Amino acid sequence: MSRSCVKEFILEIWKGQRYKVPSSLFLCQNLIHLELFNCLLKPPSTFKGFRNLKSLDLQHITLSQDVFENLISSSPTLERLTLMNFDGFTHLNIDAPNLQFFDIGGVFDDVTFENTFHLALVSIGLYVNGKNDQAMGPGNSCKLLRFFVHLPHIRRLEIQSYFLKYLAIGNVPSRLPRPCVDLNYLSIRINFNDLEENLAALCLLRSSPNLQELEMLARPEETGIGVLTNFWEVDHWTSLFSQLRMVKIVGISGIRSELEFIKFVLSNSPVLETMTIKPASLEGGWDLIKELLRFRRASARAEIIYLDPQLQ
Repeated sequence: MSRSCVKEFILEIWKGQRYKVPSSLFLCQNLIHLELFNCLLKPPSTFKGFRNLKSLDLQHITLSQDVFENLISSSPTLERLTLMNFDGFTHLNIDAPNLQFFDIGGVFDDVTFENTFHLALVSIGLYVNGKNDQAMGPGNSCKLLRFFVHLPHIRRLEIQSYFLKYLAIGNVPSRLPRPCVDLNYLSIRINFNDLEENLAALCLLRSSPNLQELEMLARPEETGIGVLTNFWEVDHWTSLFSQLRMVKIVGISGIRSELEFIKFVLSNSPVLETMTIKPASLEGGWDLIKELLRFRRASARAEIIYLDPQLQ
């Protein structure tokens, strides 16, 4: 078969070291979908990108910083990008004018978007617990601001693992300069006892006026570290969760900051239909239920559903 006829290529190597992809792959200029697992990418110097590529899925992959950036920027029709467990580069510079879907999980130092004004679905997880003490250079805004500059039409956002800690680096504003008016689903993994992470979460909530579904995932290994009190009791709000209908809160242990947040959401969500609570363990479960039932609800029809933590 002629290389010009190949439109979809999937290669999964399940055993052994990274498999070096043959240079002939980079001659398949009509590729639309490329999927590689446990591979090493070293394209020839003559490689100018996949001009017709729409979907790229790279998992357990090795490639250099230059190769990664060139692969993305020279694939102008790219619409879907999945990147999981990679090495060889640490800066994710995403320049993709037609990108609509971005799913990433791994260890990296930085992520920036350029020309991604069509990007609508983003799931991003940072697998290492970085310290929130990285100094921002002169004139640089905080990570949270930089992250959203080129995401004006984002509709669904999942912040996984420790990525909220990354977003909290720098001086977190009270809200984003431009609200995320299209964002209707937000999932955040958070340490409810971390002040910076709570500030970043509050900024996102304030900047999402049309949010309909919210999921908050407590990191169970950190819920007992430190004590953050009164953060969510302060009047942070100038407008309500006017569209919020479904909330799910998972992994809580009943500490005060978690309960304050639940109370905050219940009292500021006039059209809320269901709030599902799934604690990290059975300890104190009934006491937690009794505490939640006492909270005032802005929505008369809001129902609190308590899930057994032992259920999957």
